Amino acid sequence: MNLHQRLQAQVGAVNTNITKMGRRSVSSRIQEHQTARLRADLSHWRMALANAENKAYPDRTELYRLYREAIIDSHLTSVMETRTLNILCQPFKVVSIKGQKEDEKLTHMFMTPWFFSILKEAMEAVFWGPRVVELLVPVDGEFSGTEVIQPEMVVPEWGLIRSAPGSATGIPYREGVEAQWLVQLGDSKELGLLHKAIPHVIWKKNSMQAWAEYCDRFALPVRTVEMDLGDEDRVEVENMLKNMGRAAYAILPPGAQNFTYHTPQNFQQGVFSGMIDYPNAELSKLVLGQTMTTEDGSSRSQAEVHERVSDKYTKADKMYVRNFVMWELWDRLLIHGYPVGGFEFKWDETETLTKKEQWDIVQGIMQHSGYRVPAKYILDTFGVNVEEKPEPVVVPATPGQPAPGKPAPAPGK
Repeated sequence: MNLHQRLQAQVGAVNTNITKMGRRSVSSRIQEHQTARLRADLSHWRMALANAENKAYPDRTELYRLYREAIIDSHLTSVMETRTLNILCQPFKVVSIKGQKEDEKLTHMFMTPWFFSILKEAMEAVFWGPRVVELLVPVDGEFSGTEVIQPEMVVPEWGLIRSAPGSATGIPYREGVEAQWLVQLGDSKELGLLHKAIPHVIWKKNSMQAWAEYCDRFALPVRTVEMDLGDEDRVEVENMLKNMGRAAYAILPPGAQNFTYHTPQNFQQGVFSGMIDYPNAELSKLVLGQTMTTEDGSSRSQAEVHERVSDKYTKADKMYVRNFVMWELWDRLLIHGYPVGGFEFKWDETETLTKKEQWDIVQGIMQHSGYRVPAKYILDTFGVNVEEKPEPVVVPATPGQPAPGKPAPAPGK
């Protein structure tokens, strides 16, 4: 029995009751987990991984806490959004299985916020691991929206949404009546790319903190005051120095001559920037497979190689999203009355050219082929009104007069 038949058997007459009585969403029936912020370290990361991979009682709560801290990093956020936008900006269409002819009405039906959210969550599952999305009750034949179930409340290994944080019981989302409204994006066994990004983010934050401490201690000028250490005004002077700013200060006895900051031999401040650039490069390679689309490259040939790698990642993501739409979402659309029987979702691979590229083609046709481009095509493509170029008129020469374009003969000739 395939997914569609199983859903139909489970649903029965429930849909009609839902439209009459209304449906309470799953999100409103569970007690969501309160997210707490924390200072992450590698020991916490290892402990969170062990909890998530526990066979008897898998729990990803701590791992997701680390994920929420990691995505605060601006570079990681940037590369994640780059990969996601590569999919969200792709044109798509709904075509007939036989004949592959596009149905523009069905294509337009999917250009809606709820479907855009589905595609976005499909890409989020690449980073976070499996996500569970709830389809909200249709209004006028179309879903009114979607709602993401808080990841901490989902146990994908069991196909369960916890009723309360830490609970071993809850709402099954792969079987039963709720299966028609709840759909999982991503593989149940995957932890997402973010679990590999955590160490790099931690090292980067530690390096930034060490750099800031170095600047506090050595980049600001040191203030010194010479006075008797037993002077009754010493406390007042020290308070004054404290209130003057963050720069270091010292109160020295009169005549003190040796006061030296000792820095490591051959130390260079560039070591801090290197410890930040290296994690950034690793994060770029983890998410995008390369670095040169986010960093400055050294040559055009290298940039082209990195661009081809980026294209392969995008093609793989497109295949992953299409498989989800056709093998998971499509059957739920049929159950809820979407007229998608006999149709399939496809990415629109039609080549798109820039205006300049199109104009270069028009120029080539007019200059080298002997054909002319209709004025209507110029108007439709470039938005420019043009008129047909008139044919040159040949004016016959009058006897005794020079031909058009030739000077009159000199007198006496």
